[in-house]
Amino acid sequence: MDIKRLTISNWKSIDYINIEFQKLLILIGESNRGKTCILKALSAFLGEVEIKNEDFKDKNKELEIKIKYYKINKGFITLKLLKKYNFENEYYISNHGIERKISLKELEKDFLPIKGILINSKDTGVYEGLAKIRDIFLSEGIEGEILKDLINKVDYLKENRISQSLQRRILFNFLKNTLDKIDIDNSSIKSKLCNLFLIFEEPELHLNPQASREMYSLLVKLSKIGMQIVLETHSSYFIGLKQYKSICLIRRVENKMQVFQYIGELMNGDEIKNFNMNYWINPDRGEMFFAKKVILVEGQTDKIALSYLAKKLEIHDYNYSIVECGSKSIIPQFIKILNGYKISYVAVFDKDNHKWRSDLELENSNLKNKKIKGLINKFIGDYVEFENDIEEEICQEERERKNYKNKPYHTLQKISEENFKLSKKLENKIRQIYK
Repeated sequence: MDIKRLTISNWKSIDYINIEFQKLLILIGESNRGKTCILKALSAFLGEVEIKNEDFKDKNKELEIKIKYYKINKGFITLKLLKKYNFENEYYISNHGIERKISLKELEKDFLPIKGILINSKDTGVYEGLAKIRDIFLSEGIEGEILKDLINKVDYLKENRISQSLQRRILFNFLKNTLDKIDIDNSSIKSKLCNLFLIFEEPELHLNPQASREMYSLLVKLSKIGMQIVLETHSSYFIGLKQYKSICLIRRVENKMQVFQYIGELMNGDEIKNFNMNYWINPDRGEMFFAKKVILVEGQTDKIALSYLAKKLEIHDYNYSIVECGSKSIIPQFIKILNGYKISYVAVFDKDNHKWRSDLELENSNLKNKKIKGLINKFIGDYVEFENDIEEEICQEERERKNYKNKPYHTLQKISEENFKLSKKLENKIRQIYK
């Protein structure tokens, strides 16, 4: 059973939002934008959180939480939790356009087989989450080494007062052991995971970068096996560009919460292969989803030079992220993602019309330049084109092909010289990039 859509009305700071679900859903955005509100609304529907009067944004309106899910042999079904101020929860089911009221007991028994598991950021979050998984495994009749290991971990957490860091390591160890066991014997646990819904607040807490990356990998694998997972994070280590359909960006626009998702296909054919290869080389590029503005550049030289010169001009902004795309050919794929999520950006690239280039090289370069310019969404994006390349503009002279060895080092060496003078032309381009 998969949740396909969540709709929330009149809940805490939320007027109305609609979120499309994947097996893995990643909630991101600036602090105090409503990500935790969404998790709590979902937790309330799944019975993990009690709805209180203070949860109403407007006490004169009904509070409503709806989930649409798909179940084999039954198709799409919509369940609705409706609550009026100072009244009890009411539940409704809608199937094939017909809505009827149901009891909570009927809801839990016949229509909501999902078992919600909340792992919050509180001191007892890991213990309560693992205890809930233990209870579910026991009720489902799951036996064997995984259950024994889980029971031991829950008992240990209950009897010992330990740091959150160690608690997270215990959780990490359980998830890893579960996946390893499934890989070895393809046990019946795999089929039981399809009805588990894991809600995970800040999975990055107390994990170093390496452990964060591995935790994210474990969660991706669990979602592929069948568990539905929604997590809220402030870490780029939990943003995989390969899983862009899972990303749900929360922003406040004119003081109202808005959701930005893209569940269509942004790439096809060789674009997917090239983008995935590029992601494996530089997995930290997920930070662009947290940026106020993204500066797309071809390579390392541009990244180093632009950052250095912006600081020299005193216009550098730490809310901007410079993303090294790897090559001019990959920039369009990043533009497509930024367009899809409506994130402000500027694409910075070299014209590459050097005199020493062959006719074929010039034609190829101009086609790439044209493609980048054609993809720019003028409402959120812009582009800055260097006259041949940034090295020529820094040195204010034409350069030969042989001069392109160790470019980042020589460029930084040049701009850090005491007598280096930035041309007005290049200064204007850098100011345009950082405006």
